[in-house]
Amino acid sequence: MRIVNVLQLGIKELRGLFRDPMLLVLIAYAFTLSIYTASRAMPETLNRAAIAIVDEDQSPASSRIVTAFYPPYFSVPRLVSQHEMDSRMDSGLDTFALDIPPDFQRDLLAGRSPTIQLNIDATRMTQAFTGGHVQAIVSWKSVSFWSAIEAQPPSPSTSHCARASISSSTRAGSAPLPT
Repeated sequence: MRIVNVLQLGIKELRGLFRDPMLLVLIAYAFTLSIYTASRAMPETLNRAAIAIVDEDQSPASSRIVTAFYPPYFSVPRLVSQHEMDSRMDSGLDTFALDIPPDFQRDLLAGRSPTIQLNIDATRMTQAFTGGHVQAIVSWKSVSFWSAIEAQPPSPSTSHCARASISSSTRAGSAPLPT
């Protein structure tokens, strides 16, 4: 007897729904256009994120990292100095700034784990949360550099693999840093 009551109430509600054209339009909008618009407005991946790179090493290992950032995920990276990196981050020109330290390749070949600094502009929330993408690229390129080294005849300096690590810092606001 209860299933019959539920069925009758359901039919009654459907009749009322078909008599209200504005409610039908609202339901159609909520389950189609609204979902599509939200999915296009907030992309889950990077899209032409501005990145600046301070390459203090100027080695083949660091150039592999520099050339790994390309469209459509990143805009073409700008090679800048340390001072330019700070001013560009403060003015909001870059979402990410990567600082490759001097002697990066030498430390990598010696088996140490050199640290690369990644600065993230936290005011660009949708892209700032994807800083892990930058870390994955740096790790991938340092491992691929090792793969290329290991393909050569072995030498005492390449007996074990090291991996670069990233130290990240998030910067909010546009106040200049104290000097």
